[in-house]
Amino acid sequence: MLERSVRPTLAFLALPALAALTLTGCASHRSLEDEVVHSRKSVYDSMRGRSFSTDEPVELRTTGPLAVQVENFSGDVVVRADPKATTTVVEVRRVADLGFGRWDEGSDELDDVKWTATLEPRAGGGDTLQVRTGADNPEPHFFRTEVLVITPALDTVMVRTTRGNVTVLENQGAVDIETTRGDVRMLTPWPVTSPVKIITSQGSIDYRVRGESRGAFDCASHGGEVRQRCEFGKWSAMNAENDHDRLLATLNDGTNPVLLRTSEKNIRVAIVADPTDVGREIHDP
Repeated sequence: MLERSVRPTLAFLALPALAALTLTGCASHRSLEDEVVHSRKSVYDSMRGRSFSTDEPVELRTTGPLAVQVENFSGDVVVRADPKATTTVVEVRRVADLGFGRWDEGSDELDDVKWTATLEPRAGGGDTLQVRTGADNPEPHFFRTEVLVITPALDTVMVRTTRGNVTVLENQGAVDIETTRGDVRMLTPWPVTSPVKIITSQGSIDYRVRGESRGAFDCASHGGEVRQRCEFGKWSAMNAENDHDRLLATLNDGTNPVLLRTSEKNIRVAIVADPTDVGREIHDP
């Protein structure tokens, strides 16, 4: 088991320095988009009086498509495959949100946020990565951890978090995601034929797959809309219950459940040729 509880290096940017922030000193495992997001978060957190620290990444040698399980007490989670990667990398960023008046206190108490990354053999071959985080603090709601997992090939994914966005890219297996107050993206160029469950609140859901996928879709948004676009495959959405906020449909006569639930925001389902070819903002399926 690998554990990271090293005293964090504090990062706080004075406002005059924000404009000078660049992407120099990029971590080798991060993509350009990773670096942009990381820098943007540093700027935003600094302006809000938050203390934060990015721990040294852990590199692991894994075999075959990796199963990933993340149990995060609060914060964003990104799990993605990168065929160019030679190892699996786990990076965790810890954040304390006590405000300017308690900034020193928040900096000291970042030590209370702990995380572990454990690699276990998986029945049938391959590995399972388990990432767990927690805050041993009387005010845990003021803390969060942002988890980034990059692996050469990604199989099944399970994520539990709160108050955080979740992104899963290029998975080959089942997906089980639960979060609150966060957007969820599952985008993969691999055919999805396994069960999928994505549940969030006050956040949008983007589910984008290729036409060779299958599924029995049950999508609902309380206070938002369910939008769909199917360019490939056999799509049947003739259920009488279908409405602007509800969608019952099947793709290629699939029986594997695809359960999508949210509130206040939209669900977008797209079956397209290149599911990962999107920008940071998705407005339509």
